[in-house]
Amino acid sequence: MKKILIIDDSALMRRVMSDIIKSEPGMTVANTADNGSTAVKYLEDGKRYDCILLDINMPKMDGIGFLTYINEKRITMPVLVVSSIASQSTKETMRALELGAYDFVKKPDGVATSEFKDQLLQKVKCAFGLKPMSYQEPVIRRQTETHVAKPVPRLQRWQGTSGIRGTIIFIASSTGGPKALQSVVPRFPKNIGCPIVVVQHMPEGFTGSLAERLNEMSQCQVKEAVDGEILQNGVVYVAKGGYQLRVEQKRNEHSLVVRKEEPRGGLRPCADIFLESLMGSGYQRIFCGILTGMGSDGTKGLLQLKQMKKVYTVGQSEGSCVVYGMPRAAVKADVVDEVADLQKVADLLIAAMQQNGG
Repeated sequence: MKKILIIDDSALMRRVMSDIIKSEPGMTVANTADNGSTAVKYLEDGKRYDCILLDINMPKMDGIGFLTYINEKRITMPVLVVSSIASQSTKETMRALELGAYDFVKKPDGVATSEFKDQLLQKVKCAFGLKPMSYQEPVIRRQTETHVAKPVPRLQRWQGTSGIRGTIIFIASSTGGPKALQSVVPRFPKNIGCPIVVVQHMPEGFTGSLAERLNEMSQCQVKEAVDGEILQNGVVYVAKGGYQLRVEQKRNEHSLVVRKEEPRGGLRPCADIFLESLMGSGYQRIFCGILTGMGSDGTKGLLQLKQMKKVYTVGQSEGSCVVYGMPRAAVKADVVDEVADLQKVADLLIAAMQQNGG
């Protein structure tokens, strides 16, 4: 029987989540707490859980304080954040993911929906197969020049260009992605010479905070994708949560199409949809990174794209993934050119660009 700890200052939310967990065979709510301090006492008493559901804004000790505590004590139990969409909470949710929470679920605005129940159960079940993850404080790359990561030796000749026509970099990620992206996006040099597009599976209201955080850390400008915006070299565009993202060509320029469409396979944004849109674009050299996440998003799009375009794909290695789902599917479909640990993904993409006309 899998034991769950629920930490939330709302008695209603504790009851709602308890009922959802208890409805699933093989799971039980071992304890509940109305703040982080109470939960800490459980841990100090030696209690251990297969998954912890954690609210962010709570009295006495909030979710960030709780995650800080378990990091200091090197406690590696999986934590799933259950967060509201308030603007302050979105930034704190990003911080929680940095501190080691493996994923998050957006709280329902009112009565719990079937969508909330399904997402909660799916992501709780995901926790049972996770590897223990250690926390490392990310480097803020814009503070001083000395903090900018130097290229690895094989990339030292990279000079960038005023514009690599027909080239684009694409990154797809899901569970564990927000933290994984911090090891990839900041490694791209400011003069990368092509646009970079990121599809991270996230609900509406959170991708803006993700883009803002990555922008603080990166040499390239990072921003949330905007409908109609012309793609620019050296800019990272994060797909907007709750919307589908495509690219379209207009004369000699490419622009973003951001639409409120139905999810595909439960995903909005969906990597397959963006990759399919590249088929009719002027981009002939496409360099992709498939990172940690559940499911197989990105694989179908790559299968179609490789029939028409020059595509080079790096799949994140199983050992460095939080969830080895999306990369596994891409490897099995034989659309991955190289498998690499997370820290090497960006370097391999840049090297491939140099060797293939970039």
